Amino acid sequence: MENPSPRFSPRPLSSQPTSVILLNLTIAILGLAFLACLLFGFVTFINAHNAFKRVQGQPYHATTFQVTRPYYQKSAGMHGPDVAVYASGMVEGKKEWMNLLPYVKRVPRDQAELNDSVPPGTVIPVYLFPNLNGQSRIQVIDVLPPGEASRRTETWVLRRAPVALAVLGALILLSVRIRGVCASPATRQ
Repeated sequence: MENPSPRFSPRPLSSQPTSVILLNLTIAILGLAFLACLLFGFVTFINAHNAFKRVQGQPYHATTFQVTRPYYQKSAGMHGPDVAVYASGMVEGKKEWMNLLPYVKRVPRDQAELNDSVPPGTVIPVYLFPNLNGQSRIQVIDVLPPGEASRRTETWVLRRAPVALAVLGALILLSVRIRGVCASPATRQ
């Protein structure tokens, strides 16, 4: 039985014009960029939102964290090694734990480099959130008040991600339309 619709019959790749092959590649790349933007935008927004909600309305005050011992921990991650740097120390006479990444600003290569950057006895200005648990209790004093950086990240994502998704979506649709014109039998005669 003969196929009634030759337009939808698959053609070998070699019979397609180079422009159609390039457009297919462009559509695939734009599609991946769209998905990456959607995924990373969503994850970034949710992380910032959770960080803001964690400290919103919580009492806090400025104090100091005296490092007792810095810790460098490397583990296998999905996209290579994940590195965590944190410290045990004293805050107002009590033992606490602190994430050191906001303090050191750049991930050290190993324990020795971390020890050089944050030796025992280092005093770090921090905010203490007495009603929170874990490493959330201690946050490095930064230029912005607690939670404000997270709120700004939320706003940044909400302003830019939809625009990026719209532009990528429009480029994908335009590429599909152009591919349709390039692949139509009338344009190849």
